[in-house]
Amino acid sequence: MTAREIVDMDKEALYIGNTRTVEFDLNLPVKGINGSDIRWVTGHDRIISTDGKVTRPKFGMGSRIVKLTAMISFEQEEAVREFDVRVLEEENKIKIKTVHPMHLVVCVGSKFYLPSAAIVDTEDGRTIAHEVDWDGNGEIYCEKSGTVCVKGFISGTKVPVCAEVEAKVNVDLGIVEQKTKIEDKPKWKVQLNEGSLFYRAQGWFEEFLLSVNDDQMLYSFRDVAGLDKKGAPEMIGWDAPDSKLRGHTTGHYLSALALCFHAAGNIKIADKARYMVRSLRECQLSLVRNCGCKKGFLSAYLEEQFDKLEQYVRYPEIWAPYYTLHKILAGLLDCHEFIEDRTAIQMADELGEWVYNRLSACSHQQRNKMWSLYIAGEFGGMNDVMARLYALTGKTHHLEAAKFFDNDQLFYPMKEKADVLDGIHANQHIPQIVGCMKLFEATGEKRYHDIAEFFWKTVTEDHTYVIGGTGEGEMFHAPGNIGRQLTKNTAESCASYNMLKLTQELYKYHPDVSYADYYERTLYNHIAASCEHEPTGGSIYFMPMAPGYHKDFEDENSCCHGSGLESHFKYADAIYAKAGREIFVNLFIPSVLKSEDDSVIMTTETAMPSKIHIEVASKTGCVLKVRRPFWSRLSSSITVNGIHQNAKPDAHGYFSIPCAEGNTHVFLDFECRPYMEAVPDVENLVSIMYGPYVMAALTEESEFLELPLYEKSLGDELKPEGELSLIYEKAGIRFVPLSQICHETYQVYFNAV
Repeated sequence: MTAREIVDMDKEALYIGNTRTVEFDLNLPVKGINGSDIRWVTGHDRIISTDGKVTRPKFGMGSRIVKLTAMISFEQEEAVREFDVRVLEEENKIKIKTVHPMHLVVCVGSKFYLPSAAIVDTEDGRTIAHEVDWDGNGEIYCEKSGTVCVKGFISGTKVPVCAEVEAKVNVDLGIVEQKTKIEDKPKWKVQLNEGSLFYRAQGWFEEFLLSVNDDQMLYSFRDVAGLDKKGAPEMIGWDAPDSKLRGHTTGHYLSALALCFHAAGNIKIADKARYMVRSLRECQLSLVRNCGCKKGFLSAYLEEQFDKLEQYVRYPEIWAPYYTLHKILAGLLDCHEFIEDRTAIQMADELGEWVYNRLSACSHQQRNKMWSLYIAGEFGGMNDVMARLYALTGKTHHLEAAKFFDNDQLFYPMKEKADVLDGIHANQHIPQIVGCMKLFEATGEKRYHDIAEFFWKTVTEDHTYVIGGTGEGEMFHAPGNIGRQLTKNTAESCASYNMLKLTQELYKYHPDVSYADYYERTLYNHIAASCEHEPTGGSIYFMPMAPGYHKDFEDENSCCHGSGLESHFKYADAIYAKAGREIFVNLFIPSVLKSEDDSVIMTTETAMPSKIHIEVASKTGCVLKVRRPFWSRLSSSITVNGIHQNAKPDAHGYFSIPCAEGNTHVFLDFECRPYMEAVPDVENLVSIMYGPYVMAALTEESEFLELPLYEKSLGDELKPEGELSLIYEKAGIRFVPLSQICHETYQVYFNAV
């Protein structure tokens, strides 16, 4: 036989067994029956490796089809054979110890839906939310007062569930006045001053945005709408023409342009945003006129993904269509808010109509099932943008559409104050909680506020690394499980981006330093640390917390690349806040604040992390509320116009400093020294901070450094070396803020011995 005949015959003879319902490892031959060599390529090595090892998706993730490719060769001849292998998801192996009681109060004469999930404790000590199969699909109608028990089973098991439903004539719906204590959009302008990493990062990303080819960002939209692509190159990565998430980066890009203009005032940036909006409007109209889409639809693919989602088609056949839609809607709303583009709000209004019309045709149970689908049902912050849209249009069906995204499997446990985060995707759910705050703002329904508040406390107290980031491999883990989850894939940047959004929303109602402390920690040590130190637009996906790794900066349009385009224009957002005559100073970032009427001009300067100078020029007088930071608890020195003040922080952690008409100079010197923070789950494993900065050791060691550190001698062991660096003299180890590191290897956690 010739070499050609050998590879062709071995191709036809190749057999790897049943590929339709795979549960066990596959035998992948490396030799054909006639002597050819066979090399295997897998479409997903986490499910099927090239040596045939099968890792079944966990229960709830759905069965997956993985393409296996056999590369068959003999001498100079080659042949290829492809197999579509369906790997079954694991059976539900959950062993339930207890099901938390469920008691619900409903109004007589109203239709009510039971939560689609119950809270359960497992035999291995976890507390999770698990789907329930209710009798009657969980839909009940109580004609008279009284209590009934609705029965069901934990999905995939024979474990019974009973919901005690109490029907009353008068039910407190929990509607409260939702007035914020902090002004939502004060009439002032805040700009960063030179001299900080924040200022430099903003400049790098402004320069990058100016270099972006707008027509490339429009490529897939024009392609699907049948419009001229103007010779632009294709998008790459998660936005490539064959990606089912294409279009999401363009939404982030719209937001980035709007935020950049708001932060820096560059008219060229505004012109780019207006060009993008006009061009996307052409696509939106063409999708309806020429492609048969429903009015208002706008995406970089047709409506097919949404059709399939309603049929419960799973990832990777579809990939989170409402997630992509959220980015587009958010970008349009940001262009309306910050660039005052009227076309953008018109487009968002029509797209919002499309969302309402689509989802109102789905049943409550169908929507719940859609949102429970792994990845395919991820919808980003659709409840957030639809509530924002309602605030602008006043159309009640936009608000109704926002509520269509209520996610029982997260909202119900949070309402019951149960931490069920173990095992769920972090950044899939954080934007939903941001949406809760926008729904509270729109409706006054206290349950939304309480869900968000409990979620924030749960994440920040029990699921957060020292840098403020959360999650490992994108997932939440058990409460307090920090030291055992230090890997290369910790702290997804998107998660911190959204946690800061949530923090700002809660702070408006609760101006307490606990929110500002978390904001500072995460902004300084994760967001500011996530960008490449040059105008490449590169951001990191994960911030490695394991020793001996370095940051990987990427530009392939991942989710974190998209949010990274926005993050570095938001540094000025939370420096100051306003409540009447009170001006809160929350972040000590060099900046200048100017009120719209020039009645107040405030300049903040810093030296080291702890020496702050605030100059206030006020025509009417005001009261400064300066945050006492979490890293300075021992002593603080405050002088006002040269006079020492015996000020003490109030119950919310702020120093109150009256400023009369004219100029006032406030000098603050906060106690600042190196200190340790221990992880809750591994003895003697600590991180080191200096003021607000997480200090990383510059080292290539892949094991945790052992340092003779303990609280009393930490300041003696670590000596300042310059303004923001420390030196451990005995071993010659240099420590610098994690945000100052770009490509060097480092470690953040250490064994204190």
